[in-house]
Amino acid sequence: MQAKWGKWLSLIAVVLGLSMDLLDMTIVNVAIPDIMLELGTDLHLSQYVITAYMVTIGVFEPITAYWADTRGMKKIYLLSLFIFTGGSILSALAWNINALIFFRIIQAIGGGMIMPLALSIVEKTFTKKELPLAMGLMGIPLLIAPAIGPMIGGYLVDTFDWRMIFWINIPIGLLSISASYLLLHEFETVTKKFDFWGFVLSALGFSTLLLALSNGADEGWTSFNIVFLFFTAISSLILFFLVEAFSPDPILDLRIFRNRIYSGSLVVTFFIIMSLFGSLFLLPLFLQQLTGLSAMDTGMMLLPEVLGIIIFIPISAVLLPRIGATFLTVVGIAIMSLGTLFFINLDVNTSLSAIRQNLFIVGVGLGLGIMPSVTLAYSSLPKELVNQGSAFFNMVRQIGSAVGVAILTSIIQLRTPWHYANLATTATPWSYTTQSLEPLTSLLQSWGFQAPEAQMFNLLTLFRIAQEKAAVLAFQDAFYVNVLLGLIGIVPAFFLVQKPLLNRIRKKQSITAEQKI
Repeated sequence: MQAKWGKWLSLIAVVLGLSMDLLDMTIVNVAIPDIMLELGTDLHLSQYVITAYMVTIGVFEPITAYWADTRGMKKIYLLSLFIFTGGSILSALAWNINALIFFRIIQAIGGGMIMPLALSIVEKTFTKKELPLAMGLMGIPLLIAPAIGPMIGGYLVDTFDWRMIFWINIPIGLLSISASYLLLHEFETVTKKFDFWGFVLSALGFSTLLLALSNGADEGWTSFNIVFLFFTAISSLILFFLVEAFSPDPILDLRIFRNRIYSGSLVVTFFIIMSLFGSLFLLPLFLQQLTGLSAMDTGMMLLPEVLGIIIFIPISAVLLPRIGATFLTVVGIAIMSLGTLFFINLDVNTSLSAIRQNLFIVGVGLGLGIMPSVTLAYSSLPKELVNQGSAFFNMVRQIGSAVGVAILTSIIQLRTPWHYANLATTATPWSYTTQSLEPLTSLLQSWGFQAPEAQMFNLLTLFRIAQEKAAVLAFQDAFYVNVLLGLIGIVPAFFLVQKPLLNRIRKKQSITAEQKI
């Protein structure tokens, strides 16, 4: 009984560390304006507070499996928590922007290892029967932390200052280190050579890919820097997979891709994460830029989505052994897409209560659909490949979030001027708006404005209305693409059907056929 309870206590220790890591991925975003103001820097340099963190994760996630296999998973997990917590202290004490970026890199070294190690620890701790519930409970912070990050960040920045978003990690980090040290046990280690070229090529390939995806929308996808980064990333990753195919002790054993369930789960997760992080990027941006909501209020708007996730992830865990991952994943994606479909017609006059209702639907879909494929992926791998599978799985998740944000950012940037030009050349909306502004013209003239001055004011008003309308239409286009990204994930979900389930279906069909005869 004690051993059984020890398992679930160890899950609490893992969830603490995982929540701290995931929260930090979005909590910093809302603090950028205050960081710029206090440290006296520009937006371009300040963005590297976020970008440097993401790129460093791309460097250190692939090597995590090697360290866990050869040095001990508990030991490396404790080290990752210690580095992350230490990096948070240094970030809170940063005296200029360069120091902050450097300390964020230190923080990301720990953060890049926490996620894959946490998932591997849970897979190795729980039996196949217990794993769905354990993964389901761990999936709650996996989905909730990125959603509530902006709300918590907005509160801390408004109430205290931007340094508090790093100070808050200290008590959580110390508690996570203490709980992990006391509750986790060490796992078996193996002896193998370090795949130096595999590490170099993976670090170069994944980091340049993430850097290109992060900066492409701002610098332009055809700019020399971005094209060069993509060329470097693709070349490095091709060489990486070639090296791994012939390496006796690879960082990434390519045998994991022969596993149909693992490979299918990778693709499903990639598209779900693209859609999830795309919506987490789009909606807060729309609410803050076009409706004037504060960061705190915007974060509060996301709470219904969080509630849907909290309620339905445990339900998904209970249903998984009974009805299978394919059905749950397909239904979850369909429900998530149904909720997101509402935002295709989103505008500045949309009811906030309607937004909350549909966010709850999105949360229900996420709660049902995302963890079954993840659980099945881990449980389908042989024990010796779990750490490698976990590291690569999390790298795909990281790339998926970057790709989703990059695609939707580009759509908004490209479609806003297109819609604006289209509005400017369409007579009916303009003539209608001009007529609607005639009372304002008369009012201005009654206040003593000359007719040319009143007309100029009206013209500026028309420009502002057209710009707002063009931005709204561009966001609607982006939400449309966001729905499509989620729906694409349904196709690979059918690869998650397990052989025992297929055999049961075939046996049932055979019995039915015999009964008919």
